[in-house]
Amino acid sequence: MSHLVEAIARRRLLSGAGAAAVCFTVPRRLRAETASDGFRILRARPAAPGTEGQTSGWGYDGAVPGPALRVKRGEELRVRLVNELPEPTTIHWHGLRLPNAMDGVPLLTQPPIAPGASFDYRFRPPDAGTFLYHAYLAEQSERGLYGALTVEEPEPVGVDRDIVLLLASGEPGGAAVRVNGALRPDIAVKRGERLRLRLINASAARGLVLKLDAHVPWVMALDGQPAEPFVARDGRLGLAPGGRADLFVDMIRAPGTIAPLLAGVRDEQAIARLVYESGGEARTRSDPPALPSNPLPARIDLKGSLRVDLPLAGPKPIDPAGAPIFTVKRGRAVTLAIRNPTGQPQVVHLHGHSFRLLDRLDDGWKPYWLDTMVVGEQTERIAFVADNPGKWLIASRPLEQRGGAAGWFAVT
Repeated sequence: MSHLVEAIARRRLLSGAGAAAVCFTVPRRLRAETASDGFRILRARPAAPGTEGQTSGWGYDGAVPGPALRVKRGEELRVRLVNELPEPTTIHWHGLRLPNAMDGVPLLTQPPIAPGASFDYRFRPPDAGTFLYHAYLAEQSERGLYGALTVEEPEPVGVDRDIVLLLASGEPGGAAVRVNGALRPDIAVKRGERLRLRLINASAARGLVLKLDAHVPWVMALDGQPAEPFVARDGRLGLAPGGRADLFVDMIRAPGTIAPLLAGVRDEQAIARLVYESGGEARTRSDPPALPSNPLPARIDLKGSLRVDLPLAGPKPIDPAGAPIFTVKRGRAVTLAIRNPTGQPQVVHLHGHSFRLLDRLDDGWKPYWLDTMVVGEQTERIAFVADNPGKWLIASRPLEQRGGAAGWFAVT
């Protein structure tokens, strides 16, 4: 993750939010409407006047962010998207290893949903973790079409509270970082609690470097997949656009303490605050054990993998009728060498799969999985098992800028 911190430091992207604090209960949740057939109804429509978090006026169910969705691993998620916008739209379920027809890429995996029409998304998430849903088109998600999806583990994981913090800055270059739709909210906590903070960067192009002051956050999962627990170096955590991280944090301070969640590299600014209420008591806790694993391969056959050199291009729309970047048989490993000749850091998102980031000096890999990463000047190598059949997108876009490129590969 250090490459993301370095890229953002060079570009001085983060200025945070300077508005007065407001108090509300987090996570900020709206309950989605449920139809008689069990589908949760999401309506993509203009946001209501005065909607908290509103930027340019769109939202799911007229709210920004949209309703927080929650389901258990293996349980069927059924969502009917009703398009009440003046243009076509779709939902992309960011980071989910779901059936190809549900991935939400217009013309590649489904037809665009026309104004006045609807589309049923129906699948069983195979992985417990923290995910993001948003309009596939970046311009639409920047206007407010995004929300959080939590896939719960089958059993409790040893925390007192589970809090989703959905972070977004709207259009590229925007300074303010909103948390669950609000500027610098206060999060009430009590001494002795162990919190699970699910951090989601819902920005389409802006990277975030975060630090929780006066606490020791354990990184438990990245991009929805459990990691070997570790304490972030210097207490900082980098999140690419679309990236997620699950932190376990013990509340160890005295009542009345205020601890900010900071964004930035050199000029850190508070984007939210932990505010200790009265009550609670000090507790001594052991280091948290790893989260239960998801059904991902224990090893990847790098020697027998399909090796592909992938140079990132400038702005280039997807061509569903064109040839795939590569075709691979289901179950075979793929190693991608991603080169970035553009001169600008690029955000790369792999659809339908999770990958390992390979070490630069050998064929070892980092002790975590990703689906989104920032590629700077150096070539990055990733590996994954192509175990999900269909046509899958590999999307890239310059960090903190509009535009982007997309190609696709086929798993047969």
